[in-house]
Amino acid sequence: MDIQKWFDGPGTYKEGLQLYASLPNKSNLFLKSIQKENVYNLLKLKYELKKALNNNSEVTIQLSKNVPTELPIVAKKEPFQQIINESAVLLQKETMASYPMGLHSVYRDRISNFYNACELKFKLNALPADDEEEAFDLIIQLEELWERIDRAWFVLNHWKDYGRIMPFDTSEDFKKMNAIQLVKRRDQLQTSISKRNKTLEKIIQEVESSPEDRVKLNLLNRKKEQLQQLIIDLETIRNLLKNE
Repeated sequence: MDIQKWFDGPGTYKEGLQLYASLPNKSNLFLKSIQKENVYNLLKLKYELKKALNNNSEVTIQLSKNVPTELPIVAKKEPFQQIINESAVLLQKETMASYPMGLHSVYRDRISNFYNACELKFKLNALPADDEEEAFDLIIQLEELWERIDRAWFVLNHWKDYGRIMPFDTSEDFKKMNAIQLVKRRDQLQTSISKRNKTLEKIIQEVESSPEDRVKLNLLNRKKEQLQQLIIDLETIRNLLKNE
């Protein structure tokens, strides 16, 4: 079964979980948070699988008696509440002064998005169970906010680990391009990302064989940063093309 067949079927909730778990860019945290079948989690699962379908993710699962029926054990504490508690502790431990000026906007946005996500989650919890349309809108907003928060952590942690600034904005203003130019640049970026991933694999192997080599480690971080810039530009262009 693939994603399209799951929607056409429709497939079962468990099959949807298996499809999401097979995605190369799945979030284990998100997967754990939707183990319990209910209307909210189903909407979230459909949203993520629809994104994967739009991104042409070719994922299939084999349905047989050998497919495990037991799902991973989830902590009793509500995942979102656990995230809130852990994030609140981290916010108390660090300040904006921990980062260079160039990352202050990332730090501020991360905190702002975190509290916005908390407010939306409280609104979602307060909705009647049959208000699926409003719930879906809130879930989409929550997913977007948590995506931004994850990216902010990625950038800030890169600084803490290596003392280097990871790109977090587009390299140019793509809004000035027309649709044809955007499609051409999108195709170029997809090719560049594929090549850069292969280059990174080789460099990672070299770093693992010589972990004390600072030159190779710096090269690895530089290539990671360049790849991140390409990914940001590609995602921006894809969003612009969707709105055309």
